[in-house]
Amino acid sequence: MSKITVMGAGTWGMALAILLANNGNDVTVWSAVPAEIRMLLDTHKHVNLPEAEIPDSMQFTEDIEAALACPDIVVMGVASVYTRATARRMKPFVKDGQIIVNVAKGIEENTLAVLTEQISEEIPQANVAVLSGPSHAEEVSRGIPTSVTIGAEDRETAEY
Repeated sequence: MSKITVMGAGTWGMALAILLANNGNDVTVWSAVPAEIRMLLDTHKHVNLPEAEIPDSMQFTEDIEAALACPDIVVMGVASVYTRATARRMKPFVKDGQIIVNVAKGIEENTLAVLTEQISEEIPQANVAVLSGPSHAEEVSRGIPTSVTIGAEDRETAEY
């Protein structure tokens, strides 16, 4: 069992959080949106994933320091327009060698930097990987099989 923090409670972040929790991991979901955290705590449902069952074991927080206290893996699932700003907020709480897996797609408008580049620039002490594939959040959240690929500069990070 791994301790995993998912940064971002959008549909893709939540779908992966549900999958990870259902696979026996200790999962905490962070969101910068207090209303989103309240909704998840109060209803244990995600408005955009109505058929998904959120495991009771999942934790939810808007406290970024608490979310990053000691995870084995951080899953970066924030929308691409917020990637750099979120990474900048995360930096003081990320330990050396922390594995961060980016799962969002996109590029930064002004610099044309892909999301993994943005994360690496803002959190140079992290080992950054990327997960991508032909998958849909609503299907993953319900446990429907799909295929994804992971890539990282460091082979050990990718294999972990």
